[in-house]
Amino acid sequence: MRCWAEINIENLYDNIRELEKITLKEKIMAVIKADAYGHGMMNICEALIKTGIKKFAVATVEEALEIRETNNEVGILILGPVENECMSKVSDNNIYFMITDFEEIEYIEKNRINVNVFLKLDTGMGRVGFQEDEISELTEKLKNCKYVNAVGIFSHFSSSDSDEEYTKLQEKRFKEMSENIMKEVHSVKYRHLLNSFGSLKYHDSEYDFVRMGIILYGGVTDEETAPYKFKPVMSLYAKISHIKKMHKDSFISYGNTYMAKKGDVVATVSIGYADGVRRDLSNKGYVYYKGHRCSIIGRVCMDQLMILIPEELADSAKKGDIVEFFGKNINVVEVANLCNTISYEILCGISNRVPRIYK
Repeated sequence: MRCWAEINIENLYDNIRELEKITLKEKIMAVIKADAYGHGMMNICEALIKTGIKKFAVATVEEALEIRETNNEVGILILGPVENECMSKVSDNNIYFMITDFEEIEYIEKNRINVNVFLKLDTGMGRVGFQEDEISELTEKLKNCKYVNAVGIFSHFSSSDSDEEYTKLQEKRFKEMSENIMKEVHSVKYRHLLNSFGSLKYHDSEYDFVRMGIILYGGVTDEETAPYKFKPVMSLYAKISHIKKMHKDSFISYGNTYMAKKGDVVATVSIGYADGVRRDLSNKGYVYYKGHRCSIIGRVCMDQLMILIPEELADSAKKGDIVEFFGKNINVVEVANLCNTISYEILCGISNRVPRIYK
């Protein structure tokens, strides 16, 4: 293989054990949308079921149905929009989805679709959900519904990792809004609000589920999650395919953005932006190779990139050697920071043509 991603299931299990220091296992709702953040949804789902995890969150109808095809017992909640024409199929497969506006309620009632749903509240994320001034109308409609059975309520933090004051405001709004609904709509049994970083800071809050995403996969730093420690589940590797010692000063890669000097040892690595290595890393990223961080030089190409081999490795570097892009030695958060993005995007961006090796 020219490149691959190793998925360390033992690290996943260690992360579950760490999460149990924060909340009860039966409260964990594992977020496995977007192919489990690039880790392979079904493999991760099967591994988590073995640990006793019984609740899962996805983003699409297709993801939910794929899980249901292989397991009839776990709970599944779709966090993304469900198109009207899919509601019957989702309901028939005992899959929960969210209601975000009055039009969806009217459609379900008009078409007589028996559904168990979660009500999504907009407490400040500004994406989807019922707003504060709609709660009275919502409760009145639900009390008269014959087919919409609201079993739960949830919302989502927008800044739990960066803005404590705003997060507290969102939690305050959620408590008030959900309590007003539950006073009138007695079918509602469950509430959940906490996401990964929210669970670290507000784990004393009384909620029925805790949605665990990025920390489940270890896409965080120890500083962000102290005193808890989460291990990276994915590591990305590629092989060196070519090595040359420059006979003269010469440009490297497209656009002539890097000038290699005479005597430099340059290695070509078989991975590129089509595999998910961001082009942003051109001339500023690095890989881990034989105990050294080697700079990515020149622009990242679609299928390959070049690195500068340090002098102390010049005589030992060879074709077929393996370099690490992130994992045990380079935190994926470091890579994300270099790309001015977040670890979620880096992990989700590893393309399907990169084989996943489970160990």
